[in-house]
Amino acid sequence: MKISRLFKLVICTVLTFPLIGMLFFTGDPKAASLQVGTVDLESGTLNVRSGPGIQYKRIGALKNGATVTVYYQTKNGWSEIRYNKKKSYVSSQYLRVHLQMNSSVAKGITDKVIKAQRKTWKKNYTKKQIYAMMSPHYTTSYIDKYFKQQMRTAGKDKNGNQLYHVIETEIWGYSLDTFDWNLEYQPKKPTIKYYKKNGKEYLEVSQFMVDELSGNHTSTLYLLKESTKANWKVYKYERNF
Repeated sequence: MKISRLFKLVICTVLTFPLIGMLFFTGDPKAASLQVGTVDLESGTLNVRSGPGIQYKRIGALKNGATVTVYYQTKNGWSEIRYNKKKSYVSSQYLRVHLQMNSSVAKGITDKVIKAQRKTWKKNYTKKQIYAMMSPHYTTSYIDKYFKQQMRTAGKDKNGNQLYHVIETEIWGYSLDTFDWNLEYQPKKPTIKYYKKNGKEYLEVSQFMVDELSGNHTSTLYLLKESTKANWKVYKYERNF
């Protein structure tokens, strides 16, 4: 009798698993890759169209900051969404598609760019040397601003080339804070925003800093990755008091 009951239990379990699988796995490959997108515009609204192209009918518009579910992105730059519960499309060029990034990966990226900047503090360098050290991890426009604000002349080398040294006073405009990932001296861990827009990857790392000398503030580092094989590069930095 016990064996019969056990046999029935096994049979029921075996028959139930396929039903569960049908509930959770729809067979639609797009459903497994749903992502959240945010409309990102400088002005105006984003047209919603009935198909993936400007030749398709305009059926509506989305305001800047609107959040949508992205079902699929075409190779020609269009994102499939739902508008009024119907399949619709918007240009991927104006849409941030949010992704996940592990904190250890973000830490590795920020540590690397901060280390590259700190290296310029160690001794006197020519302008060419400073740019060479920073260019793998910073955009040229950022290095230009950093060099102008942070560097002073420091004599010349044996070949007569002008040397520069970091200004010793604390000018923090383009000089990065160190993020405290292990909460050794800050109250909250850094926050991470990672998204793709128009074929490029963007990363924003931000942390509230308790600083009795210069004042409590929030430091935010903005990085850009032009392509899959490119390095992450800092293009902007903010300290908000």
